[in-house]
Amino acid sequence: MLVLPLAFAALPLLASATSVITSCKVKNAFALTFDDGPYSNGVSSTNTLESYGGKGTFFVNGNNWDSWGHDDITTLTTAQLNKQIDLVETALKKILGIKPRYFRPPYGSYDAKSLAVLAKRGYTVVTWDFDSADSAGATSDQIRKNYEPFYKKPLYSHLALNHETYSTTPVAMQYVVPELVKAGYKLVSVADCLGGSYASKPYQSVGKASRRDKTWTCVGTPGPGEA
Repeated sequence: MLVLPLAFAALPLLASATSVITSCKVKNAFALTFDDGPYSNGVSSTNTLESYGGKGTFFVNGNNWDSWGHDDITTLTTAQLNKQIDLVETALKKILGIKPRYFRPPYGSYDAKSLAVLAKRGYTVVTWDFDSADSAGATSDQIRKNYEPFYKKPLYSHLALNHETYSTTPVAMQYVVPELVKAGYKLVSVADCLGGSYASKPYQSVGKASRRDKTWTCVGTPGPGEA
């Protein structure tokens, strides 16, 4: 993933011209996001958040990380990007009965062409204004230290990038979450941190999950770099 060590915006920003969300709008909101799941580490982070009355947002993948194969979407043709989205949507509708509203672009990379495809399909692109650096190899202690500037009185709202696939992250969250709560932040989902119509519509559609069958598999679908 794109590494932005301890990088955060000076002010909350909603880049509506390009439909890209980079930070929260609700005062004192802190949206912890976790990429590249579902993965077993996510259970621990979820439990930690729930024990302090908080919420998080998990950007899940198909046959690898974000999107379906974690390809840089700026390198894909329109047909390839649509196929990647089709695969994720089909899986989520079968497993959970939902169609997401938010899309996290792999590596934080996007361009006008990919944004147009995503907008046509009803998605809002969400990046971040702070990277915990877990994907860059940060230890649990280093991740904790990267969050330290936020432990003072909240000045702005933030949208943080973390990952489910690193064992260091849930360990760090056991310290980070209570410290953020103690500092006065509200730990919320991406939808809630944006407020307004965003908060009332976290999904494009919600239906019933289907019964598990032989189609619940990644076999025969493109893997990383095979879009």
